[in-house]
Amino acid sequence: MTKGLWRLVSGTEKCPGTDAEAIEKWELRAEKAAGALYLNVTKEQRIHLDGIIDDPVKIWEKLAIVHVSKKPGTRFNAYDDFFSIRKKEDESLQSLMTRIDEGMHQIQNLRPTGFSLSELDDELTCMAMIRALPDQYAHFTSSLLLLGTLDKTQLRDAFLAEEVNRRRRAEVDSALHSFVYHC
Repeated sequence: MTKGLWRLVSGTEKCPGTDAEAIEKWELRAEKAAGALYLNVTKEQRIHLDGIIDDPVKIWEKLAIVHVSKKPGTRFNAYDDFFSIRKKEDESLQSLMTRIDEGMHQIQNLRPTGFSLSELDDELTCMAMIRALPDQYAHFTSSLLLLGTLDKTQLRDAFLAEEVNRRRRAEVDSALHSFVYHC
């Protein structure tokens, strides 16, 4: 943003239509933006930019795809971090507000396009359900957070299946224990 190229990188500034001089200026700025992005990416990450190194919009979109997971589990962790923010003993209120703003910005960046209040309500309900589980459900919780989508119905089904599995294991363990004890 310091070089005045963000509107170009974000795709809001499009290539002008037919004016050759304006097109030339835009292309020069696009090359500067693409070059700045490319040079600020580690050599290991440049593999993702093959074939698009001259297009700053495509570079930015590709980097977002590679590095910003917009899955419910990622948002869940961001919400969890956000609601866990506490004022540090020696921290100013201004600094606290800045950390809160940064946390909200991270949450907003993790939302898919068109994310609605209804979807937020659904995710917060799912988050409350997952956070309510005690530590002995840690593996179950981890598996839920890996899902590509997460909604209340899906989560309720998973909860019911987990409960059935745990009851069944408890019955088998109890029967096995009784069998061993009587032998």
